[in-house]
Amino acid sequence: MRPVLTLCIVLIALAFGIGSWAIGSNDGGYEQVEKLASVKCLGCLALDPILPPFEGFWIEYPEGHVKEGEEVTHPEAVLGTIGDEDVNIFVLFFWTQGCVPCAEQWDEMVEEKIASGPEDGGREGGRFERFRMTSFDAAEKEGRELYDTYIPTGLETGVPMTTFIFRGPEDDIQWYSHYGKMDVREFIVIVEDIEYYLETGSLKDDYDDIAHADH
Repeated sequence: MRPVLTLCIVLIALAFGIGSWAIGSNDGGYEQVEKLASVKCLGCLALDPILPPFEGFWIEYPEGHVKEGEEVTHPEAVLGTIGDEDVNIFVLFFWTQGCVPCAEQWDEMVEEKIASGPEDGGREGGRFERFRMTSFDAAEKEGRELYDTYIPTGLETGVPMTTFIFRGPEDDIQWYSHYGKMDVREFIVIVEDIEYYLETGSLKDDYDDIAHADH
C-alpha cells in the first residue's frame, strides 16, 4: 500500500500547488492551468498512447481518423517551409510544460545532433542535410493550430508528438505523426527512409524496422 499512498500524497500536493498558484496569480493562473490540462502528457502517470504500427506515410487523413480519407489543409507555415528548395524534410515536435517524456525525447535528439537549442523554440541540429525542425508548445495558440492539423486520429490531445512532412516524388505532400515518446533510433530510420524515397521514388520494405527500430 505504501507506493499507492505515496502517489496519492504526491498528487494531492501537486494539485494543491497548482490550485494555490492559480488563485494567487495575477497573470491568469486559471487560464494557464486550463491550457496545460488541455493536452495530456503521454507517459506521465501511465497515460501511454496506443500506437498503430507504422505502415507508410499519409497524404489524406489516415484510417481511423475522424476525417479519414479527407484532404489535409496544411498550414501556411508548413507550406512555406517545405516549399523552400533547401528543405526536403520538415519535422514538427510538439511538447508542453511539465511533460517529462517530451523533455527526455528532446534531450535525446539534441544528444544525437538531430535537434539543437532548448525545447522551447528549438531547431534542427546538424545531423541531416536539407532538414528543418521546429518545436512548438502544443498548449499555446500557434502550436495548437499546427498540432490539431496533424493529430493521428483527430481526437486525442497528447504530447510528445513528432510529425514528419515532405513533398513526395510527384510533388504530393506526405506526412506521418508519431504519438508519444519516440525512440531516436526510430526517428533516424524514418528520416533515412524518407531520404531514400525522395532519391529513388520508392520506399524500402522496412516498415517493421521503422516501427521497432533497434539499431
